[in-house]
Amino acid sequence: MEELIVLENDNFILNNGTSRLIADFETRIKELKEQEDNLKSRILAEMEEKGIVKLETDDLVVSYIASTDREDFDKKKFKEDNQDLYDEYVKMTPVKSSIRIKVK
Repeated sequence: MEELIVLENDNFILNNGTSRLIADFETRIKELKEQEDNLKSRILAEMEEKGIVKLETDDLVVSYIASTDREDFDKKKFKEDNQDLYDEYVKMTPVKSSIRIKVK
């Protein structure tokens, strides 16, 4: 099996094929996501225009969710104003390791 990470000039790098493949995947995913978002926006606009709250096909169900206000807790401000109380209630949760990839 081909190594994905290779040592070159005292630096570890992704081999060229892997690097190009991931960049291509990320670019295609971004393009598809943009197309999906555009289509969803158009469906939303038509559902609002026509007063439709639910559409069903053999493949999917599309439900209209009306806009609303959401209540959020300003954790940063609370921590600044109430450090001791914040420390008493904060809990640590383990997060698994991962990688982040950005296309240049």
